Amino acid sequence: MKQDKNKIGLREKAAFACANVGNVPIMALISGYLLIFYTDVCGMNPFAVGTLFLITKLLDGVNDPIMGFVVDHLKPGRLGRFRPCLIFGTIICGLNYILLWLGPAYAPDGLKLLIAYISYILIGITFDLMDIPLNSMIPVMSDDMKERNLLSLIKGAAYMGGTVLFTIIPPLVITASGDQRFSYTILILVTVAMVVCLSVIGALGIQERVKPISEKSYKVKDLLRMLSLSPVLLLFISSLTFGIGSGMLNVSSTYFATYIMGDLKLNAAASAMMIVGMLPALIAAPLLANKLGKKVVYGGGLTIAGAANLIRFLNVTYIPLWYLAYLLGGLGSGIMISVMYGIQADNVDFAEVKTGIRAEGAIASLSSFVSKAASGIGAALPAYVLGWTGFVANQAQTPGAERGILLCSIGLPGLCTLFAGLLFLCAYPLGKKRMEQVETELRMRREKAEKIAP
Repeated sequence: MKQDKNKIGLREKAAFACANVGNVPIMALISGYLLIFYTDVCGMNPFAVGTLFLITKLLDGVNDPIMGFVVDHLKPGRLGRFRPCLIFGTIICGLNYILLWLGPAYAPDGLKLLIAYISYILIGITFDLMDIPLNSMIPVMSDDMKERNLLSLIKGAAYMGGTVLFTIIPPLVITASGDQRFSYTILILVTVAMVVCLSVIGALGIQERVKPISEKSYKVKDLLRMLSLSPVLLLFISSLTFGIGSGMLNVSSTYFATYIMGDLKLNAAASAMMIVGMLPALIAAPLLANKLGKKVVYGGGLTIAGAANLIRFLNVTYIPLWYLAYLLGGLGSGIMISVMYGIQADNVDFAEVKTGIRAEGAIASLSSFVSKAASGIGAALPAYVLGWTGFVANQAQTPGAERGILLCSIGLPGLCTLFAGLLFLCAYPLGKKRMEQVETELRMRREKAEKIAP
């Protein structure tokens, strides 16, 4: 009996989950704790840090299409095209990550900002080496829609679980010692060890199966053509808007818990409620995606998550309402994230149908660019707002500074996410029926190419 090449075993799915969990902590800690670490532990000015985040991320965004182009043009070896880059990139990124945190923490005052700029620019480049290959894997692991939905679920679940884990654990580690610099040092070193182990083990356990119809290399002008396709652009805009809101929420939630609620540990409890909300999403997402299509599931999840955060304005200091918002936000985000990478894989196939070129790295580089640009803007905006509203570290805040924290932790994140969801629902062109047509056409082209091949 001929084995289905698209069938992926349990061991490989577990390895794929490991690789994705290993990918999470790098940006999770940056988005949630680097700003408050630089202001409260390193003593750096909020305006200076906000400018650092904004400038370096925008500069780094230029690197993403270049890296995607390079990854797509790597010659496949024994481990395939993407996995060797993932392994090498993880090790390099881990070393630079240590410098990003511990360099400014232990350097003299005159060198703190310089080290931060250098290491923050490098983290974007080195993270690409592990992020773009990993985000390119779903399209090459299988071309079966149900398998892709499951892989997207696994990737989303790994990202959700890892993100929440690194929302709950850091406050406990940071507050465990009176010396925050020492606590952060332990946190970062353990995190890097975890990232390297999980990512390398995961990369060694997965396979690249789907081959392009044509091995012809594409040129830069072809890349621009692919990135201008309407599904790719709409996913870009929606993801960027959501990412900015999510970045603002991640950065400012630590300030909200510390300076509005008076206890950073409450942030860990709120994140636990997010886990509770995500659990039913993990069960429902693949079923809904198979029945309704990923467009409806993704857009609906974003809409739920955005509306959930805005209900906190009913009573911003009422803890049960805060936890309810995180519960509903977890439900919406969980549903959305579970299908997000499947949509990215669909865009790879759609681009191949329209252009005749298969470019997993190019599409993945767009995802990486969105993530970086959103995290840079999402981190810079709270820093600027805090500076403008009179925030002063490690003391009680003025009413103006408190309003700035509320704007960054509730209002703007909720509005950005709600807009992203409604835009995707109204404008994204690849519904369930259209994607079935795309997959049918690609299979026919592959079968024809296999018959022609000598």
